[in-house]
Amino acid sequence: MGKLQRYLHWLHLQWPAGKVEKLPVVNEDGTTAVSGVRVVGDLTGVPLLKFAADTGAKAVAAVAAELGTDIGGESGPADLAIVGGGVAGLSAALEAQKLGLRFVVFEASKPMSTLVNFPKGKPIFTYPTDLDPAGDLKLTATVKEDLVEELETQRIAAGIEPKQARIEKLVRKGDFVELHHPDGAPFKARRVIVAIGRSGNHRKLGVPGEDLDKVSNRLHDPAEFADR
Repeated sequence: MGKLQRYLHWLHLQWPAGKVEKLPVVNEDGTTAVSGVRVVGDLTGVPLLKFAADTGAKAVAAVAAELGTDIGGESGPADLAIVGGGVAGLSAALEAQKLGLRFVVFEASKPMSTLVNFPKGKPIFTYPTDLDPAGDLKLTATVKEDLVEELETQRIAAGIEPKQARIEKLVRKGDFVELHHPDGAPFKARRVIVAIGRSGNHRKLGVPGEDLDKVSNRLHDPAEFADR
């Protein structure tokens, strides 16, 4: 069995795997069929941290170029709404802050939730090694816990506080986009960057006790189950 065949066997491609995951149709620059909406990071189909940071910052630079000097106003729709508080979203937020855009970050759970839910002590590989991402976000840590701390330190230092909201739908309305969520009136923004990743959140059963600390939907630390 050759190297490629062994790799495919390791991926269990010999077993039925259901339907192929559908990804949004995204152009190379992150633009979509909806004017004013860009997709960045993992949702484009490339699950790499450096790529996420690079696409987030570049998307904001493109938005700033589109809006020109007409940014930072105190009234009316925000210049930019960033959906997702992960690596791509944080990179976009740092760039938006640097360029003077009036922006807001929406996060359905908590910042860096995908990384936080990685197993304890998971090694982090920041490939490709020769890529120097655009923007100011630094990615140097090589272990999950250190990386989360590194990213959170940068977020807190920049004063970026995501707004807790689950954005369920985007609707283009004239010169702005409405971001619909279940907690009130739609939020309005002139441009939107979708940086939600693909891991998602688990579905809850709606039964008593599922919110207890001892209940988990992921294997965070295999050592906790040693000999059990």
